[in-house]
Amino acid sequence: MSKLNRLVITVLSLFTSTALMAQDKPDFEIWLAELREDAIAEGFSEANIALAFSEITPPVQRIISNDRSQPERVQTYDDYLAARVSDWKIRNGKSRMSEHRGLLQEIGEQYGVQPRFIVAFWGMETNFGTYPISEPLFNTLATLAYDNRRAAFFRKQFMAALSMLESGFPSYDMLKSSWAGAMGQSQFIPESYLAYAVDHDGDGKKDIWNTEADVFASIANYIKARGWRDDLTWGRVVKLPPGGEESLRASASDGLTPDRFCSRYGSLGVWRDLQDWQALGVRRPDGSDLPTRSIPAALVYADSGDDEAYIVYRNFCSIMSYNPALKYALSIGLLSDLVVP
Repeated sequence: MSKLNRLVITVLSLFTSTALMAQDKPDFEIWLAELREDAIAEGFSEANIALAFSEITPPVQRIISNDRSQPERVQTYDDYLAARVSDWKIRNGKSRMSEHRGLLQEIGEQYGVQPRFIVAFWGMETNFGTYPISEPLFNTLATLAYDNRRAAFFRKQFMAALSMLESGFPSYDMLKSSWAGAMGQSQFIPESYLAYAVDHDGDGKKDIWNTEADVFASIANYIKARGWRDDLTWGRVVKLPPGGEESLRASASDGLTPDRFCSRYGSLGVWRDLQDWQALGVRRPDGSDLPTRSIPAALVYADSGDDEAYIVYRNFCSIMSYNPALKYALSIGLLSDLVVP
C-alpha cells in the first residue's frame, strides 16, 4: 500500500470517527454525570470516584482516531512485521533473555510457557518496559466509553479501573495507559489486570509497572489461561505450492473443528491436520517436508500476490487473545524465534 493510500485511509478514518461521535450521542456532560451515578451505585468510595473523575476532559479526538486507524488495519504485512520484528528488538530481546534467564526459567516452568514467548510479548508491548505510557487511564477509558464503537466494553473497563483503585494498589498516580486503555509493561486492560495479574515476588503488590517478576508471571498467567501448550511452538514460515494462495483457501466448515480457544478467530480460516497440509504441497521455505507431527494447523496468508504464508498451531490462538490481529500474533511468533541467545 502506498503512502498516499495510507494517508487517504487515515483522513477517512478521522472523518468517520467525527461523524460517529456526533451520531445519536447524548451531551457529554450529561453522559459523564450518568457514569458517575453508575459508579456511586456500584458502591465505590466518594474519594476514589472524585479521583477518577478529576482529570476527565471532553472526548479526546486523537484517541478515537487511533482506535479507528490501528496499524494492524492499515499497514501491509511487510511494513508491519519489518517495523516490529526489528534488529533493535531482536538484539535487546536476546540481551533481556540472558539478563533474566533464571527468573524466566522459573516462571516458564511454573506456568508452562516458554520464556522466549514471555520476552516477545514484553518487547512487543512496551519495548521491554522502556516505552513511555502516559495517558491518564480514566480519561482514556471515558473517551472510549463515550464513543460508539466499543462503548459497553470500555464502560466495563472504567468500573474495573475503579475496583483497582479501591484495592489500594496501584495508586491513582500509577494509573497511566496507552491510548487504548492498557497499563504497565504487560499492557493489561483493567479487567485483565484484575483477573490475571500476579504478585510473583510476594511483596503484596501485583506490580506490572515496575517489577519484572510480576510482569513476566502476569503475561505467562494470561496466555496459560487461554490454553497455551509448552509442547508446541506458534507455527512457522512456509512455502506454498504454485497457485496455493488461491487454491488452498477453504471454508472453516471444510476442515477440522478447532478447539474453543481457536474457534472464535474466524480470520484463521480452515483448520487441517498438519500432514494434510503436507499432502496439499505446503513445505518449509527451503522446500523440505513439514514436521511429521499430526496436529491441527491453519494457514495465514501474507500480502496478496507475495506467495508468503505461515502455518500456525493452537498456541497462535492464545497469542491472538492478547490482540486478535493476525499481524500482531505473527510478530510475537517471529520475534520469539529470534530472541533466543
